[in-house]
Amino acid sequence: MVVEVLPISIKTQRRRFDLFESLQVFSYKYNDIVVISSKFVSMSEGSIIKLSKVKVRKKAQELATKNHMDAKLAELVLRESEYVMGGVPGFLLTIRDGMIAPNAGIDKSNAPRGYAILYPRDSFGTAEKLKLKFLAKFGIKVGIVIADSRLMPTRIGTTGVAIACAGFEPVEDLRGKHDLFGNVLRVTFKAVADALATMGVAVMGESDESTPAAVVRGANVIWSDKKFSWKDMAVEPFQDIYLGRNLELVSEK
Repeated sequence: MVVEVLPISIKTQRRRFDLFESLQVFSYKYNDIVVISSKFVSMSEGSIIKLSKVKVRKKAQELATKNHMDAKLAELVLRESEYVMGGVPGFLLTIRDGMIAPNAGIDKSNAPRGYAILYPRDSFGTAEKLKLKFLAKFGIKVGIVIADSRLMPTRIGTTGVAIACAGFEPVEDLRGKHDLFGNVLRVTFKAVADALATMGVAVMGESDESTPAAVVRGANVIWSDKKFSWKDMAVEPFQDIYLGRNLELVSEK
């Protein structure tokens, strides 16, 4: 099996735009996986906010002072996250839609000066609609991954994570199968959507590449018409192997 990862270059967008139409600069094939930057999705729907218009509450000001960060950004983080677990200078560590996310995924990079990009309003809904549009317009089955870049604990640099997907099972349960030595796998799951997100992020880049999407061609996935949510891809924070019993919440909704 040969897997290809093909970048899709798209002109920089500065206003709301039609996401599906913007992707039509590439010749897609049956069973392609289309990986799209979450920030590009956010820009398409106008999930961007002018920082000067943000009103800061007392809790946000306290967190901003403690973590040496912009109080307006801290306010947005509080609004957009389910849990705040602490932070380091410039960042609050949060949980958003079942994922650990610095600053709740809010970013000021690749945004106009003075603005911040929020996560898409309904990532899974958007992924599902895109999948159906490819089928309706071109008669082809594709998978969709909406991806963000993410830091791994103790590691330098970013990798990819899927914040939503459609068209295929995001996680493959390997429990009950055997390894090379005949041992039964008891706890192993394969994070398929996250692996595909990482492939896409690797060719999209993080700065001025103007490559907000990529196609993974030839990937082995379990195709599905089910509608998924973040609960199909995450565990509760208190069950997490990194957090577990050490989880201390600074703030929660």
